[in-house]
Amino acid sequence: MSYTVFITTPCLDSISTIDRTILSVATQAGDFFIRYHIQDGGSTDGTLDRLLWWQRRLASEGFPIQCLGIQFTFDSSPDKGMYDALCKGFDAMRIPANSFMTWINADDMLAQGALAFVINVERQFTPQQVSWIGGATSVIRDDTPLLMSDNPIPKAAIKAGLCDGVHWNFLQQEGTFFRRWLWASIKPDQTIRPMKLAGDWNLWRLFAERSSLVQSKFVLGSFRIQEGQLSARLREKYMAEIDSVIPEKTRKESLKTLGANAAVIRRVFATRYGDGRLSIIEEDRGGMLEHNHMRVFDSKPKKVVRLKGPRTVAEGVIPTETAKPLEEIISFKDNILAYDHDWQFPAVTEQHAYHQLRDLGAVPDGVVYVAYPWANLIDKLQTNAFDAHVHMAGFQHFCRQLPAGSKRVTVCQHIKMKDFMYLFEEAGIEHIFWTHATQDDRDQTTSGISLEPFPLYPVQVTAETDADASAKRPHLFSFIGAKSNQYYLTNSRELILDLLKDHPRGMIIGRDSWHYNKVVYEHQILKTDKKDEKKDELVNQSASDQFKESLAQSIFSLCPAGSGPNSIRLWESLGAGSIPVILADTYATPGNQALWQEAAVFCKETPEAIKALPARLEAIAKDPANLAKMRHAMRQLWILYGPHSFVYDVQVLMLKLAGQAEGLSPEGVALKNGQALPPLRERLLGRVPPGGAPSAPDAQFLLRTCSSDLLLDGADVLPELSDDTPLGQVVILSQEVLGRDHPVVQHYQRVVSHVRAEASTKPKPIEAAPMVNGGKGPKICLFGRHSNRTPLSYAPFQRVAGDRITLVDDMMQADMVMTGFNLDIRENAESFEKLAKERADTKVVVISEEPLWDSTWSGGFVGRNRKAKCGETDLAYTFLNHSNSTIFDFEKIPYFLLTSEDFLARYGLLISRHSDITPANLLKHWEKAAIPAAFYAEVRDGENYAKAFPEHGVYGLSTYRTQVARKVGAKGTLREGKGWRTDAKRQALPDWHLDKLAALDMRVRVASSFENTHQKSYISEKIFDAFVVGGIPTYYADKEHQVLTLVPETSMINTFGLSAEEAAKKIETFKPDAEFAKSWLETARSLQATFTDEAAVVRERQRVVDTIMDELEKL
Repeated sequence: MSYTVFITTPCLDSISTIDRTILSVATQAGDFFIRYHIQDGGSTDGTLDRLLWWQRRLASEGFPIQCLGIQFTFDSSPDKGMYDALCKGFDAMRIPANSFMTWINADDMLAQGALAFVINVERQFTPQQVSWIGGATSVIRDDTPLLMSDNPIPKAAIKAGLCDGVHWNFLQQEGTFFRRWLWASIKPDQTIRPMKLAGDWNLWRLFAERSSLVQSKFVLGSFRIQEGQLSARLREKYMAEIDSVIPEKTRKESLKTLGANAAVIRRVFATRYGDGRLSIIEEDRGGMLEHNHMRVFDSKPKKVVRLKGPRTVAEGVIPTETAKPLEEIISFKDNILAYDHDWQFPAVTEQHAYHQLRDLGAVPDGVVYVAYPWANLIDKLQTNAFDAHVHMAGFQHFCRQLPAGSKRVTVCQHIKMKDFMYLFEEAGIEHIFWTHATQDDRDQTTSGISLEPFPLYPVQVTAETDADASAKRPHLFSFIGAKSNQYYLTNSRELILDLLKDHPRGMIIGRDSWHYNKVVYEHQILKTDKKDEKKDELVNQSASDQFKESLAQSIFSLCPAGSGPNSIRLWESLGAGSIPVILADTYATPGNQALWQEAAVFCKETPEAIKALPARLEAIAKDPANLAKMRHAMRQLWILYGPHSFVYDVQVLMLKLAGQAEGLSPEGVALKNGQALPPLRERLLGRVPPGGAPSAPDAQFLLRTCSSDLLLDGADVLPELSDDTPLGQVVILSQEVLGRDHPVVQHYQRVVSHVRAEASTKPKPIEAAPMVNGGKGPKICLFGRHSNRTPLSYAPFQRVAGDRITLVDDMMQADMVMTGFNLDIRENAESFEKLAKERADTKVVVISEEPLWDSTWSGGFVGRNRKAKCGETDLAYTFLNHSNSTIFDFEKIPYFLLTSEDFLARYGLLISRHSDITPANLLKHWEKAAIPAAFYAEVRDGENYAKAFPEHGVYGLSTYRTQVARKVGAKGTLREGKGWRTDAKRQALPDWHLDKLAALDMRVRVASSFENTHQKSYISEKIFDAFVVGGIPTYYADKEHQVLTLVPETSMINTFGLSAEEAAKKIETFKPDAEFAKSWLETARSLQATFTDEAAVVRERQRVVDTIMDELEKL
């Protein structure tokens, strides 16, 4: 639990003393927060300038704050006196009922340790035991101690109004603390605000009617005496104001009778030295009564009841449970900085995104995912919650842990996020995935931050239901939800309730509030619920169940905007198979917009459109084929954005950003040989204070960065890491901070050893040609119909290449013209003839990624130096492919998967879904699968697609796989692709790959993965798709094929050497056993780990680009 002391200072023209007062508050030390507000009455002497200075100073990292955090504010406005200002000051803060508060005037001071003592009392005692604390008397004159003494004040004396400095000593206000419930109970606006001078006397008198003062013998605050002081100048008026409340005669009579019927006692704290445990002691003060009676009446009282010895009335309880320290809440691992606490529930979008990325472990170097409970913080700030300053202090501490030099990405679910962009700017966030992004947000940046659409976690539908059960849905459409209110974007809900409530096939129910309203707002944000209520008791369960049932029974689900354009209902509808009708004109859906157009109905938020909606939906529902198509598109969206692959778009963006992480600034710092240190390492180095050590997050980030640079640049980086360089020294410190057993340290040391070993055996490189090494790469023109099917046409490889190449649109301005198929030369013969005549030095290069083209139409696949007839000219060109170059070789990840972040993100997320499946359950799935075998490939027949080149290990398989598909006769076998049911190419679909995954996901037994060509390093996506959808892959691979390094034969059906008929029979009769299922699951885990190995991705892409550049250099 976090504790806060609330303090106010009323002031007016206090330039000479205000600094010392503020300093006495701001330097309090301990495990607590300080909320400090100064209420100025309109100073004109420079006080306001000092308050501004303090506000900036306390908000900076330069002030040595010794507590958990200080929130400092001030206001300046005319008041009606000090106690009017005091009430204003307290009103400016949200103070919980049981928190302690005080005021300190602008010429007085708190004693060191005062707040720590008060918090110790709050920790050990309940409000019923202690709600009012006072300290010893302390008086200062001209900064010199004048008086310090225990000043016993009995409750009875205070209650009778005797503490007026005549009948009993004053109760010193400086160092007196009280809980807010006590302050509120005396109705200060009526009893204290109107007073001009003796407000403190009256306050103590009223407090004593409700609580007991417990005094400390330690000084908690000091009163300062100075010339012209209000309390001295107006002493007579002070006493007159007391007399107006309780006349002096009445007070004298009270002193006469005090102690006659009950002992005069005061309560005082005692501290046990061994463990700091506090006790409350009652002690007799009859002797003080006799002293004061003698002083006032010149006689002793007739009767004084005495207490026989001191007695203990309460023992403090030292709490065993303490608040979780920030060091345990904040963590940095695998490039994720997480504040794993205070997540909102049950709307857990932010938390689920963090958990998915944490479990995936694939945030690439150069990028940091910032996992923070933004919704909770924003709600606290927006509602001015009493503990908002505590959360803000935790956030600021969190921000200081963010490693330098990183591109920062986060997810935020709060509707009002854009009103709090300063939080994201403070955290250095560059990319926010926001659940309520609009179409305008997607097309522009806000405060230099890009906003991307993001799904909401489908709280009540976390697993997909049967999306094909349309016959069991009696309702055409449904809407159950909160009615429109002043916070909603439009009145679409009101229109739905008014215009559609009487439709015979509709289910329309309006509610006054959200069924999670209590658990979110009353329990988490405002904390106004009963403490003994359980979380499940805070949810309107019957309303929740009714809502889920409505989705299951409705063909369409109406999804209007609420306070934001997105709604949890939309995402729950996708999972429940109820087609969403989106009534949110500004909403930006994530991902493929064409897919959304197929999956959902979009309706304008106008009365006309909503009134016409039932007829529109009835027309759609009459077409079963159209419904099936829509539900299939919904399944595709669910696969990408359902709970199991929630962060797909985030992962894709981070993979893209990883290639941009270097080159953050043009300058570097000098090394000992005069070279420049790359900017990212420079910025990390700059985070370390002189003579200090890096923080743990910075240490991890630096070692990971250096490891990546070593793997990319090899031994060239080693001199920068030597012990006698500034970077090398910080690298040593980083390893010491983390410890030798830390996985990041061990990884770094293995990389260094590997690079050193490689450097010792690598021959001295030949100096590269000026064309490549001149600081500006060759100008390359991608030209022709198939120029998008060559490596350097893909964005990931272009990012890796950077300025090693320059892409130009005009071939006449290029050093090289490049395409992916030599057919493009024949199709553009005239252009290439002109090029040959006018730019004879321009090189023409075909880099073919498709063995099918090479073995079928390219005139052979071995020769590199070729000629093409272009008019009257024989055009010389270079031909590179899988067989005559090493461009497409790989170590861990096949080339085809490197061409897009989509494949890597999908495989990393979707294969991981099978991590909890047992071999036995997998066998049951295969046994009961609705689709016995699935073949996704274009129909191709004839010898042209069956050419074989055994000496090169190349075999055409298009005809073979078509024949196999035909010969598999099991009922329910699925055959898709051009020539089976349609002549349309699958590439015309919004997302041909996702279409296949959605159709087969956990519904197929055998998933055909035959390539169009057998070539040892040619591996497309097909075999990996089988592990996504839970199918047994088929493949055609000899012993040299590299697919066997990724997928062993023990987890596939390999038909190499079998005829089409034999292969079909094997597919039909294959019966997997427990060992096969175990091998399949082990392979799935291995593939998932491979596709989330971002360092391997970087290496593979770098190798492809380096190999291409080496080839171009030779031309």
